[in-house]
Amino acid sequence: MKITSIKELFLDTLNSIFDIEQQLTVALPRMAEASSTPELRQAFEQHLNETREHVDRAQQIFKQIGERPGRKPNLVLEGMTQGVEELIGNLDEGPLRDAALIMAGNQIEHFEMTFYGSLRTFATLFGNKEIAALLEKTLDEEKRADSMLTEIAEQLVNLRAIHEEAASSAGRPGST
Repeated sequence: MKITSIKELFLDTLNSIFDIEQQLTVALPRMAEASSTPELRQAFEQHLNETREHVDRAQQIFKQIGERPGRKPNLVLEGMTQGVEELIGNLDEGPLRDAALIMAGNQIEHFEMTFYGSLRTFATLFGNKEIAALLEKTLDEEKRADSMLTEIAEQLVNLRAIHEEAASSAGRPGST
C-alpha cells in the first residue's frame, strides 16, 4: 500500500508498533528466563507487564480512530529477537550473557521510542490530545525501561562480568 498522507503514515506506524509489542510479549519472557541476575530478570518481567498494557493501549487507539489493527510485521524487530536468541545460545549463563541481554534490551527500547515519539507527535498535530497522552505514557514507560536496564548494567552486571573475566584470566600465562 502506498502511503499518501500523514494519517496513513500514522496508521501504518501504529500497525508496526502493535506488531512490535506483540512480538515482545514472546521475546521478553525468554530474555527474563535467560537472565542470571535477579534484578535483570525482574526488570524484564516488569517490562513484560507494561508491554501487555502497550498492546491494550494500541488497541484502544485503533478503536478511537475507527480502525482495526492490520498485519504489519516488523522485520527489524524480528531480526533483533533472532539476535537475542543467538546471544542466549552463544553465551554461557552469567554476567557476560546478562550484559549482552541488557545491550539487546536497550537497542529494542530505543527502537520502540522512535515509533512512540513519532506517533505522539502526529497525534498532537492532529489535535488528538487523548491519543497523544496515551502515546506519551507508553513512551515514558519505554524510557524508564531503558534507564532501568542501563542502571542494572552500570551498577551490577557489567562489574560482575569484568570481575569474573579478571578472575578467570588470573594466573594464566601472559596475564597481568
